[in-house]
Amino acid sequence: MSHQNEALKEHLARVLRGVAPAASDDPGFAITLGRPAHRFHIEPVRLPIPGICRIALNLIGSEDLGHAEKLAWEHTFTVDDHSCSLAHQKFGLRFYVDARTLPSRDEAEALCERTVVMLEKAQRYLERRYLKDFADDQIRQGKVTVRNQYHRLRGIYGYFREGAELAFVGRGRVNPDLGNGGRLIAPRETEGFYNAVAMVSAYFSLLEHTLVLLLPFLGFDPSRENLKSFTGDRWGIKFKKVFAVSADSLAKEHFDALHRIAEEYRNTYGHGGFDKFGSTMLFHVEGIGGLPAVLSDIRDKPYFNFAPVGVDDFGQIKDVFDACDGWINDVAAPLAMTWIKGGLDVYYDDQFRSEVASAMGSADDFAAMLHYYGYLVDQAANMDW
Repeated sequence: MSHQNEALKEHLARVLRGVAPAASDDPGFAITLGRPAHRFHIEPVRLPIPGICRIALNLIGSEDLGHAEKLAWEHTFTVDDHSCSLAHQKFGLRFYVDARTLPSRDEAEALCERTVVMLEKAQRYLERRYLKDFADDQIRQGKVTVRNQYHRLRGIYGYFREGAELAFVGRGRVNPDLGNGGRLIAPRETEGFYNAVAMVSAYFSLLEHTLVLLLPFLGFDPSRENLKSFTGDRWGIKFKKVFAVSADSLAKEHFDALHRIAEEYRNTYGHGGFDKFGSTMLFHVEGIGGLPAVLSDIRDKPYFNFAPVGVDDFGQIKDVFDACDGWINDVAAPLAMTWIKGGLDVYYDDQFRSEVASAMGSADDFAAMLHYYGYLVDQAANMDW
């Protein structure tokens, strides 16, 4: 952001009426032990992105005292000539008011509330008038971080996979007794089917996320590929952009196997039970009744059987997923997957991609880079500076 945008500064000065920079020698409250102050916790839902508050306070000239133990930053300012500060500490945002000039806690709380309301307005203004366009521009340049949700998504996949395995061996949670004398037919197969379909959907979600995380390790260039557009692509397009399906026979083998599963299970049950072949549609022949639109090809579709996913189908699906995972982990992108499975976020800017390109020359260099970034993340998370 350019701090020379005078119109923006002038508008924020009007929004933050009564808020002014503190004296240059103001020692702050969070960073200074023993200074009498009222401290108030700011609910995260009110100012969910502390960094936007920093932008607003920077623009009106409020000084940032920097970080300290369990403190990411502290901005000092005055409100109606009372010394105050906003501090981002380990357990959230804290608002401080000088207890010497404003002894009454009730009055200090009212001042805090009024200031937070003004910061909320400043936040909305910045988001609407500047940050939205700025964010799009940053994404176009690859100056973004993608949160690593690999383990969360793999956990979902594992949950439903285990659910299917337990169901097919008769250890599921669905009660076959429906009450009033009714009983579920083939409870193992039915529950196995439920979980298997959810497992397939979860796996492709995990795969798409992994493909996005792999980009900076495999030659991604934001000048040639739009990251935001890539994240919106279908899984197959992502896969073909990341791996050379047309030139790599193994990549094509895994793609084809995944494509079959996606067409039969993911796409069908992700679109209301309809596939592109019309397997669930019947056309009518007078005197005969309804016939499937795919005719005798119905034998090749999941709906031909009582349970669309049986134990054998489930086993074949697992084999395809395991084979693809093994190929990506051990052959296609072993170093990148070490980073991703390590849980670290992934960056797409020029500096990170340059560091990655250099470090991937050897496993030891890559391990050193992984360790260093892990240290930085732990340091920031714990605010241990």
